[in-house]
Amino acid sequence: MHIDSLNYFFQVANSKSISTVAKNSHISQSALSQQISKLENKLNVKLFDRTNKGVSLTPEGEIVFKYTESILNSYNKMQEELLNSINKEKFISIESVESIGLTILPMTISKLKKQFPSHTISLKNVDCCSKVSLLNNLCDIFICYNEPGNVPGVVSKLIGTDKIILVADKSFPINSIKKEQIFELPLIFTSNKSCLRNKIFDELNCNAQTFNNANILYSTNSYFSALNGVSSSKAATFIPASIYYNYNSLSNIKIIDIEDLTISLPLYMCYLDSFYKVNSEFVKKLKNILKGYLN
Repeated sequence: MHIDSLNYFFQVANSKSISTVAKNSHISQSALSQQISKLENKLNVKLFDRTNKGVSLTPEGEIVFKYTESILNSYNKMQEELLNSINKEKFISIESVESIGLTILPMTISKLKKQFPSHTISLKNVDCCSKVSLLNNLCDIFICYNEPGNVPGVVSKLIGTDKIILVADKSFPINSIKKEQIFELPLIFTSNKSCLRNKIFDELNCNAQTFNNANILYSTNSYFSALNGVSSSKAATFIPASIYYNYNSLSNIKIIDIEDLTISLPLYMCYLDSFYKVNSEFVKKLKNILKGYLN
């Protein structure tokens, strides 16, 4: 099937509007509809239900949509690697948990570029520790909080530790708290960060029911949304220490000490053994620079 048809399908599925995608892509609606029809004919299924309000995915369309983003990402990565090969450059894709990707990795990559000037480095931040992109060859290096276990062909190296800390605005009336009192506080919770959430639950000996009964002001998938929230409300939030210590704008935020509790997060750098064999010097330098920041 033609990659353009798949790309148009993906855009229409996201926007739920053929006219919007046609306008943004500078093609006619009829030409776009023909592209979708070609894909439907190739797959021998109907992908969209069309109404006056727009389009919606059929059950078969939902299946195609589930795989399309991965296919398009693989195609784009192939194109980038081909272009860089032609230009005698090396393309390396790094995915990282957001706390490290927003703080330490940009500085690390700046240092790496001085030693590997012909390398094109892509950095993508992800919410949590899924190895799907690494295993599907959509990224080359994955930095995360969870060791992948015994996965054939995957190398995992401990590069340091991060910590989970409880923070609040400096005007917050509490400076120290016992761990059994934490869920009595008004909290802003980064609930989408499952690695962080699960570690907190384990260390505090609680579960999702405890969370549901807690005084949660709101949940968010962004550390910085949570931090902005504690700055404007009488609430606390959990964040990785790497976020706290690498942003000067957090001067109005303080750490609340949790008595007799330290929550540590091991950090792992993961990559395929086949990738390391070709890029060992790059991997070693990246690992050493990260260790320097983390230790």
